[in-house]
Amino acid sequence: MFVQVALPIPKCSLLTYALPTGMNVTQGSLVLVPVGHTFRTGVAWEITTEPVWCQGKILEIAGTLGDLPLLGPDLLYLLDWIARYYLRPIGTVATAALPDRLTYKRKRRAIWQPGQTIGSLPDSLLPLATRLYNQKKGLSEETLAAQFGRQGLTERLNALVRRGLITLETSWHAQSMEASPTQDQPVLPCPSPPKLTDEQSLCVQTLHQALTTTRFTPFLLDGITGSGKTEVYLQAIQNCLELGRQALVLVPEISLTSQMIQRLRARFPETIAILHSGLSSTQRLEHWKQVRHGQARLAVGARSAIFAPFADLGLVIVDEEHDPSYKQEGAVPYHGRDMAIVRAQRTEAVLILGSATPSMESLANVERGRYQRLVLTRRVGGGRPPHMESIRLADPLMRAAMGRDGLISPPLHQAMTETLTAGRQILLFLNRRGFAPTLLCYRCGEAVHCPHCSVTLTLHKNHTRLMCHYCDYTQEPLDICPVCEQLSLFHFGPGTQRLEKETRTLFPDARIARLDRDAVSSGQYRLNETLAAFHDRHLDILIGTQMTAKGHHFPGLALVGVVQAETSLCQPDFRAAERTFQLVTQVAGRAGREDNQGRAIIQSFDPNHYALRAAMSDPGSFPAMEMAFRRQAGYPPFRRLALLQFSGEVQPEGEIFCQTLKANLPVSADVDFLGPTPAPLSKLRNRYRWHLLIKEKIDGRLHRALGPLMNLAEQLAGTRIRVEIDVDPQAFL
Repeated sequence: MFVQVALPIPKCSLLTYALPTGMNVTQGSLVLVPVGHTFRTGVAWEITTEPVWCQGKILEIAGTLGDLPLLGPDLLYLLDWIARYYLRPIGTVATAALPDRLTYKRKRRAIWQPGQTIGSLPDSLLPLATRLYNQKKGLSEETLAAQFGRQGLTERLNALVRRGLITLETSWHAQSMEASPTQDQPVLPCPSPPKLTDEQSLCVQTLHQALTTTRFTPFLLDGITGSGKTEVYLQAIQNCLELGRQALVLVPEISLTSQMIQRLRARFPETIAILHSGLSSTQRLEHWKQVRHGQARLAVGARSAIFAPFADLGLVIVDEEHDPSYKQEGAVPYHGRDMAIVRAQRTEAVLILGSATPSMESLANVERGRYQRLVLTRRVGGGRPPHMESIRLADPLMRAAMGRDGLISPPLHQAMTETLTAGRQILLFLNRRGFAPTLLCYRCGEAVHCPHCSVTLTLHKNHTRLMCHYCDYTQEPLDICPVCEQLSLFHFGPGTQRLEKETRTLFPDARIARLDRDAVSSGQYRLNETLAAFHDRHLDILIGTQMTAKGHHFPGLALVGVVQAETSLCQPDFRAAERTFQLVTQVAGRAGREDNQGRAIIQSFDPNHYALRAAMSDPGSFPAMEMAFRRQAGYPPFRRLALLQFSGEVQPEGEIFCQTLKANLPVSADVDFLGPTPAPLSKLRNRYRWHLLIKEKIDGRLHRALGPLMNLAEQLAGTRIRVEIDVDPQAFL
């Protein structure tokens, strides 16, 4: 018997290994196999009676991890689907689906050779050699590291091996697949579900009927902010668990998991698995085991939670389904929402895609009859959507009143004063972190750029550093322009740190906090603690980026100020208008969640842009306008796209490659080729970058063109040019 093993090796699909006599391996098991001069962990993908074509000697599998397969049939199907659709090696995909610590651990033991004496050794080796000489049975590498330090230990051991004084014995130990016993939680009386609105009741009844049929049924839950979508989720989960099946809840960002977990734990006393990158590797593995062994029938997490090893998944919920954070960047660029659809279809589960601002793709699927649409048009408790106001920043009188560096307009300032006087809370939204996006020279017009990427450096006032948000390069702030060498640099453009400084100046007695990636990663503000403090009204003003814009319920929030609505419009992306509409609508919807009507003030240089106009006055009009533009331009959801990305360390080499590729592109009836051209972010981490956009002409024909195109590009690229592909791209930088 032979086993096809999926290994995380670049450009490698499957490797063939022989199954030793007496060893039991099942499809989906984790196995240890020799690769070159070492051992690697892989997934037993297929078991055959004859070897698949290979070169060289067929080696044997060294060991298996556990008696049962780690990946069930539905997960194997999902991983195969991802590999084929996103054109990625199956080993890379399988590795991305498994927890980091789910592997074999290598252990080495240093043993002194019989008959050898220490002799003359350099001072760097003498203490280590003496310790091993006195311990004839040998010592593990971990024990030696504890005594002599990890740094340089491998080199010193290898030096003793070369002198013939010691041998290094290697052994591999499998991680335990048993889940730790779950601690008994105090059984608290679960709160009674609140009285549902008529719209919520209709949604719950429809979902319950679908759950009892035990077949794949997709729904789009389209509900305005504050309409009670989460309560619909909770009652659907209750119905699913009562039917004996399992449920999965996906949220787009880690910042939203805490609130969702609190709601789930308050309603369901049983074990809930949590799966996201904010946990340690050990914690994620333990929760993964709880799902696999059936100790947890309910899991919540970010996009990677779609790989949870459920045995009988009956309900999949994708909250904020429109959010671009569901698209994974990197080795396997899958879309979490789309993979939730594939997995729910495979397991005959009910799928709920929820949003107050559904994506164009989901709305198109409703129009095509693929999804059933459930609608919530009213806020729970009779609350009204916030009153929307716009401020035109381009008005000369407004700019004069704000000053050259001002971010808060007089009308917004007045509204903030009134809100604080009334004892209510404020959220200021600016989707740009840092103190100022760049230092700009007012003489020559040049900005201070990153030496490794084609972007400007962002000034971070708290750390008094210039930082690149792409490669993390930092340097001291400059006073003199590096181009014209004049003392003429000034802070240009707004950032959340600058907004925080201005807010503290205007309202010195207010309790203020800031939430953005810098504030959280630096430890200046803790994410969950800050959100909880704002929820419990221990803060007056919260300043934040998009991590504060969606999914949160703040009872005391009365005023939302969008400081510059254009920050998401000025992007080289055909989805820029959609994302701006979604962000403004979502963040404005945080206001007025209780009995009082909230207020949202949108500051913009062009309030007449159709995305902003729709967000402020007629949200229902936006999809039709955006769909018309997309249809005319041939963009999703009407035609699919793929983005071929090239990069190299030498710019002329990349340009020659692009010219050669363009000259050899085939004439295709299936797709259009746009490019190759320099990427908007034309240099990243010292690599020059180019893009080739592939647009589908006929439905279902995209992949027919991608395979031959990838082969052509890789043949022309050689070893100097890196070729990567992104199917259904969400970012075009």
